[in-house]
Parts: sequence; structure tokens; C-alpha cells
Amino acid sequence: MGRPDDKLSEIRDQPTVAVAFCAPRYRCDLIAMVLPADIVGGLVHPVSTPAHVVALTGLGLIAGRNLLSAGAAIIVAFGLGLAAGLGAIACGVGETPASDVLLASATLCGLIAASGLTAPVLLAVPVALVSGTALGLDSPPQSILIGEAVAMLIGTACGGIGALAMIAFLAFAIGRLWHGVLLRVAGSWIAAIAILVLALRWAA
Repeated sequence: MGRPDDKLSEIRDQPTVAVAFCAPRYRCDLIAMVLPADIVGGLVHPVSTPAHVVALTGLGLIAGRNLLSAGAAIIVAFGLGLAAGLGAIACGVGETPASDVLLASATLCGLIAASGLTAPVLLAVPVALVSGTALGLDSPPQSILIGEAVAMLIGTACGGIGALAMIAFLAFAIGRLWHGVLLRVAGSWIAAIAILVLALRWAA
């Protein structure tokens, strides 16, 4: 009959699912196999850049308020614009004022959300298209290798669309609480932040 220490040693040596899951090295290897680091970097890029977060939140508030009537159209328009902007980056477009355009779009969306009004589709869809294009143009990949750059662009596209969809659904869920006061407060904060950043940039 073996000692308990020998049995524990045998269990540790076996490549069981539990051991593989609990070991950080195995988890890292699994994540690296499923999602390459470049794609992961692209996925988190839209939510790690302040101007992008402000723009996505503002547009998400508008899409959430219009979720049943025009939410899908707004998200699709944003996705098309984002794809166009990232495509222009892939083609080697130079520096653009995309960040300022994003903040201006965020200001407009924030003011609309703060007013408590529902943006008409003819306004919300073009704003989403412009916001997506600007976000794409403001997301150059941080790599000079073609394969890594393409992976980062794909990740940025998926991350941006996913982030906007989640914000829109969250805004829709909380929009019915306290007669939409939370959305109006969030919209006012988004507009104030965007205006302040734009003012500081132009003053400099």
C-alpha cells in the first residue's frame, strides 16, 4: 500500500483537466492557442483608449434608447464605418483628425441622451457611420509585421462592435429605471467630458 504522498505525486503528474485548468501556464497556453495575442490586443483597444470609450458610450446611449426601432441599424452602420476606417488604415492612410471627430460625435450623442429625446434614425445612423469610421482611422495597429497588424485590425473591429452592442443593451436595460434619469445623467457626463477634452486640445 503506497503512502499518501506517493498518491498525491501520481495525481499531480497526470495531465487531468482539473490540473490543466488550475495551472496558470496551461491556461495561458490555451488562451494563446484560441486567441492570438495580436487579436486580443485589438479586442481591448477600443475600450482602452479614452476617446474611444467616450465615443462608444455616447453612441451606445443613443442606440440603447432606439434599440427596438433602430438599434440594429445603428450598430450595423457603426460596423460598416469601422470596417471602412480600418481598411483605410490598412491601405496606409496618413494622420487624420479622427480623434477630434470622435469627441465631436460623442458630444452630440451625449447632448441628445441628456435631453431625454430619441434621436431620429436619419440622424443616428449617419452619426454611427461617422463614429465608426473615425474610430477605425484612430486605431492604427502597433506592429509593423503584416500578419500581426491584420490580426490587430480584426480584433479592433470585433471589439468595437461588441463593446457598442453591450453598451446599447445595457442602456436599454437601465433606460426604464427612474424614467431614464440615469441615461440622461450619463449623457450629460459624456458631453461634458468630450467638450472639455476638445477645448483643452484646441487651446493647446
